[in-house]
Amino acid sequence: MTSKQDYIRSDAASLSNAAQRGLLHLPRRLDFLVESLPPPPARILDVGCAGGYVATLLMKLGYEVTGIELNTRMAEQARQRGIDVLEHDLEEPVPLPDGRFDGVHACEIIEHLFDTDGFLAELGRLLRPGGVLVASTPNLNSLGNRLRVLAGRSLPMWGAGPQDRHGGHIRVLNKPSFGDLLARNGFRPTGYLGSNQGRLGRLVDPFPALSQLILVRAVAGGRDREAPERDGASG
Repeated sequence: MTSKQDYIRSDAASLSNAAQRGLLHLPRRLDFLVESLPPPPARILDVGCAGGYVATLLMKLGYEVTGIELNTRMAEQARQRGIDVLEHDLEEPVPLPDGRFDGVHACEIIEHLFDTDGFLAELGRLLRPGGVLVASTPNLNSLGNRLRVLAGRSLPMWGAGPQDRHGGHIRVLNKPSFGDLLARNGFRPTGYLGSNQGRLGRLVDPFPALSQLILVRAVAGGRDREAPERDGASG
């Protein structure tokens, strides 16, 4: 029997370059990230950095970037792009000092983890007071999922069966539960935005509670000294 950690480390769990580029270019994701982070040359931790596409972009903007990635093949891809990568399991404490980073990027990660509270507490430890977390997760209560339920259809992406598109998802969140999870682990959400694919996606983006993907900017402890809250925070 293969453990979760062994599977994630294996070649079978490595995302293709095309899949990594697809995640990189999800609507509004990069704009939200760059607008939310403190200005360069801030120190940024890219959690679940895969092959280093986001980390490379941030380095080109002048950031000092460290990546964490458990999959051996993707960690090596990131190193080949010049990223300093720690090959590490996010279900375990990270062997890095307190307050080391000004910002953390953790998009499409939390839904894969059992101990979500421990994960966020660890990110809070790694951030300086006032540091910024930019995170995202698929939205259980998206408009599309609401319509699927009304039509009696199953919901994709939730790992209910081996045939599901994203069987590695073990946590289900919507906007209120995502915000509550952040708040109880010492983060103050200061901005939300939706990310939606399709021709009409941009019409739903200002309403994260109805969106396919919820993007959030949150501050770790202390006073938020960086960018102001973005439009779309009340959706």
